[in-house]
Amino acid sequence: MPIELVTQSVGDALVTSLRERILADEISVGMAVTEASVAAEYKVARQTAKGAIERLVGEGLLERTAHKSARVPMLDETRVRDLYFARGVIEVRAYELLADERLLPPEALTAHEAFGECAKGSNVAALVQADVAFHRALIDGLESDRISRGHSVIMNEIRLCLAQVQNAHLLAPAEIAEEHQAIITAIRDGDVPKAGEVGLEHLKHAERNLLEHLRK
Repeated sequence: MPIELVTQSVGDALVTSLRERILADEISVGMAVTEASVAAEYKVARQTAKGAIERLVGEGLLERTAHKSARVPMLDETRVRDLYFARGVIEVRAYELLADERLLPPEALTAHEAFGECAKGSNVAALVQADVAFHRALIDGLESDRISRGHSVIMNEIRLCLAQVQNAHLLAPAEIAEEHQAIITAIRDGDVPKAGEVGLEHLKHAERNLLEHLRK
């Protein structure tokens, strides 16, 4: 049965649907995502399917090697460590800078509330997107286009890690929300060392749990 898309932009809706299925592990690691299969499943033109696949490759949710179909990349220890290391280099210092100015972007508070609402449900894709939105809002609060762009690239790819954490029940959303609140509180209080500390521990907590899971 074809999957119906309800939107004005078929291309955007197709990307959204594929993204949600990847994050929910409905499209699993190693599964080929081809123009022909996507076009047939969604009843869209092959050019539309190709465009959607390329967008997801650009986001890091799919990868393509020479002359091969796009596939969901494998999360191994090296990839996970590097992604969280890169996040930490940007985020920990960013939270310290925000705390120094007591600068708490209102968009981050809105995203934090949205995450809390998503945590009440079971939609992994929505939860991941809300998690990403929270951290992006904080980084954007620095008002540096270059830092925001670099962080966005990392967060696009790390969504696979965040989804794995939820799909494997490695960290309860309520715990994540508490850690987000600790970051907010430290920034609001102007506690620079604490902002860096809780920001780093937030990342290390998820990284430790995910690496332990991958080793099993």
